[in-house]
Amino acid sequence: MPANVGFQAAYHDLEKRMKALAESDGDVYLPNPEPPVPVDYVLICMEPSLGRWARSAGEARARVEAGVRNFLSSIEVQILHFCIRRYLCEPTQRYHITDFSKGAMLVKHAGRDRTQRYDRWYALLQEEIDLVATPDAGILAVGKDVSKHLDRRDFGKPYASIIHYSGLAGSARTAGIAGHEDEFEAFKNSVSLEDVIAVAEDVVTEARVPAEIRDEALSQLARSQLSTSRKQLIFNYKLAFESIRS
Repeated sequence: MPANVGFQAAYHDLEKRMKALAESDGDVYLPNPEPPVPVDYVLICMEPSLGRWARSAGEARARVEAGVRNFLSSIEVQILHFCIRRYLCEPTQRYHITDFSKGAMLVKHAGRDRTQRYDRWYALLQEEIDLVATPDAGILAVGKDVSKHLDRRDFGKPYASIIHYSGLAGSARTAGIAGHEDEFEAFKNSVSLEDVIAVAEDVVTEARVPAEIRDEALSQLARSQLSTSRKQLIFNYKLAFESIRS
């Protein structure tokens, strides 16, 4: 059996158990794009959000059935993809973005019982990392909540922390360029929305989603703007990822 076939079978088995836990939590399991082979970097985010791509659990289930996948639909998450590919990964390296817990929920409910929820998901997260990460892979915690819970559980693997891409963490973008203001001024006109879209086209194609899901994601991105705050987000990730690579 080819190695990647065994890897895919193990990943699908893990997905079944993650879906079962999400449903037992009363949430909708939102699958991530499936990595074809073990990766060089794993980024751990928080939990999938309802609202933008689906406004109810019923709509979410229908859209997942239609092929919607996590980490594709917003400009902020596409900025994360863009920065990983431009500033973190070498051309031959791969990465996987996941969430600590996999059940989609409204942002206003996400903080409710997060500690208990993350405890229920922790063993599956460890399994996921052990499966998808190469032995010397880099682990990145996206946001302070992820770092806090990894530390609380004595995660046992070295990891780096980066700011979350959510607009709710906008103040962190400004704080992150403190002391680098001149660098940011020189940098901010060197990236454009077209640059982000060019990478996003590769991201959604590699995710192997249906054509209508792909077109929807790219159409939504094309209607976005690369504001100063979003350029600050890119610059924060540039600083962090270049430091990690060095």
